[in-house]
Amino acid sequence: MGLLNNMKKLVKKEATATPQQSISEEKQVQAIHVTNGIDPKVIDAMNERMTKIENNLGKMTAELEGQKKSLSDMKNELEGIKENVKMVVSLYELVSRDFNPFMDKTPEEIRGITEELSDQINNLKRLVESAIKDLRELYGVPDIDQVIQMEEKK
Repeated sequence: MGLLNNMKKLVKKEATATPQQSISEEKQVQAIHVTNGIDPKVIDAMNERMTKIENNLGKMTAELEGQKKSLSDMKNELEGIKENVKMVVSLYELVSRDFNPFMDKTPEEIRGITEELSDQINNLKRLVESAIKDLRELYGVPDIDQVIQMEEKK
């Protein structure tokens, strides 16, 4: 941009020159224009275009910052919505626990019931085994399990 500004200054200097300036200065300015091959109108057009580009760049930068802020605000709102949804789901689970037709008991209650049933089954197994043992002693029936274990050891 420095070269273009220098060229512009020289062109302005030429335009504002008084008739008393020497012919050598005019020749010098013309020599610069001829050696560079750049028309002053082209330089002005390029400077004008660069100014427009700089202005557009400033506008785009400001718009980009605005979009970034807007995006950040949307992210914050989304986080708030996520938290609200979590609270609503928690509240739903709390309320529906008592009224949910598909789930009469809580998982803890189900686990307790399962353990209780398992204990009852084990007690029944022991009672049946004890009854079988008592019957064997009463009627003198040999213990088949003991017979099988003896045969397996042999």
